[in-house]
Amino acid sequence: MTLKKLLLTTCLFLVCTSTSWAASVSGVKGQKVLIKLDGDTVSEGEEFFLINPANNKKTALVRIRQIKGDKALADLVKGKAAQGFSLQAKGMTAMSADPSYSGDAGGILRNLKNSYGITGGMLMNTMTANVTAVDSGTGIKTTSEAKMAGSGFGVGGFYDMLLTSSIVGRGVVGIEQFNVSGDADSAVCSGSKSCDAKINYLSLYGLAKWYLSESKYRFWLGGGGGYLIAVSKTSTALNASQISTNQIFTAAFGLDVQTTRKNYIPVSIEYNMFPSSDTVKASMISIKAGWAWNL
Repeated sequence: MTLKKLLLTTCLFLVCTSTSWAASVSGVKGQKVLIKLDGDTVSEGEEFFLINPANNKKTALVRIRQIKGDKALADLVKGKAAQGFSLQAKGMTAMSADPSYSGDAGGILRNLKNSYGITGGMLMNTMTANVTAVDSGTGIKTTSEAKMAGSGFGVGGFYDMLLTSSIVGRGVVGIEQFNVSGDADSAVCSGSKSCDAKINYLSLYGLAKWYLSESKYRFWLGGGGGYLIAVSKTSTALNASQISTNQIFTAAFGLDVQTTRKNYIPVSIEYNMFPSSDTVKASMISIKAGWAWNL
C-alpha cells in the first residue's frame, strides 16, 4: 500500500469509527440514558457508543430517542451506561444499516414518528338484504332475500400520531364506493329479480395501530371504527331515501415499508363491518397502498 493510500485509509477510519464527542452521560434510569450534548448535534434514531473514560473502552450502545435543547434522551440498546461516560459516533448507525436505501442522512428511519400520507385501494363489498315488495293491485307483500356482492374503489388521506413507542393513532378521511348487485328469489327489486345498491361515501375513520417490529418492514395490527356519510346513492334493494350515515367497525393488518428516513409505503388490509339489522347485513374488505411522509 502506498503512503498516500495509507494516509487516506487512516483518515477515513478515524472520521467514521473513532469520532469522539463532547457530549456525555448526565444520568441513567433503567434503560433510559440522559445525555448532555455540550454543543454537539445528534438526530433522533442515531446510535452512539458509550466510552468509559477510565479505560477508554466501549461499554454500551445507545439510540437517541428525543432531543430537547442541549439534552437528549436515549434508549440503552446493549451494555452498561454510567454518568460521565462520553459518546463516540458509530460508523454504521441503525438508520444507515442498509446501504441500498438512501435518503436523509443516507439511511432508513427505525423509530416511529408522526407522519401523514395518501392511499388508494380496491374495496370488496357484500350485502344480504330482505327485500319486501307490495303488489299495487292486491296489496299482497312478498319478501325475498337478495344476496349481493361487488367491488369499488377508494382514495383518502391519513395522519398518524405517535402515542407510545409502538402504538400509533391514525385518523383517515376519504371517498369510498360501496357497489353491490345480485339476484333475489322473486321479483321484489323494482319488479325485477336483479337487485343492487350503489353508494358513494365520505368516510371518516379512527384506528389504533400496534407495531410488531422496528425495521425496514414494520408490521402492525389495528382496530377502530368510523362513520360513512352517503353523498350519492341509488338502489333497487334498499329505500334510497333512508340511506344516510352508517357507523362502521374496523379490524386491520398492515405493513409500512421504509424507503428512506423521510418516506415509507403504507400497505393495509382492512375488514369493515356494518352493524347488522333485522333486514340488512353488510361488510367491506379493503386493500390499500400509498405513499407517506415522516414529520
